[in-house]
Amino acid sequence: IFDAMGDASAMADVSTDGSPSSVNLAYLRAAIDRFKSNPLLPRLHAVAQRKYATFCCNRSAELHTTFLDLVGHPDYVGSTFCPEFKACVPFHGKGDERTVSGMTKGGRPHGVIRYEYKGNAIEECRKDGIEHGLRVTCTQMGDIWIRLYSNGKRLAQIVLSSDYSVASNPKPIDDGGLKHLQRHMHLILECFGAKRPPS
Repeated sequence: IFDAMGDASAMADVSTDGSPSSVNLAYLRAAIDRFKSNPLLPRLHAVAQRKYATFCCNRSAELHTTFLDLVGHPDYVGSTFCPEFKACVPFHGKGDERTVSGMTKGGRPHGVIRYEYKGNAIEECRKDGIEHGLRVTCTQMGDIWIRLYSNGKRLAQIVLSSDYSVASNPKPIDDGGLKHLQRHMHLILECFGAKRPPS
């Protein structure tokens, strides 16, 4: 996998059963391994960098596939990993073009990517350039914004305060997927070293 970038070694020890979820996991593992090898992002605020570095070192590809199981698995075959490419994120206007790192196909984000946005760190999954799956944003204020998307549509949002409690402002948003996001929040908290929100 990623042999088009001259790096088949990343997947040398990975096998799949041929199912979409298994193939996607293999691609995501290769990309996540790249991210873990260097958790630093340029131009991040120091607070956001510390939060993201903890998340980056602890989360696995299985975190993303858990949420893709809920919204459907894209076809990642043919995706490549690019350390730097340009994409219009987090919004789709040309004015939002910025440097992105991660999986790409046909010149668009396709798979897990990460980037800096106004000093904050964003890691998310995309399908054909649009949001699809989990998005985790580590802010310079220490808050963590978590969203679940399906084909560009936001299904749910939860904001965690700096102490990992669920923020009262803004309140959680339910656009049809909040229960799914809440059910798996413990997996995200574990990536930040917080097994449960403070009472």
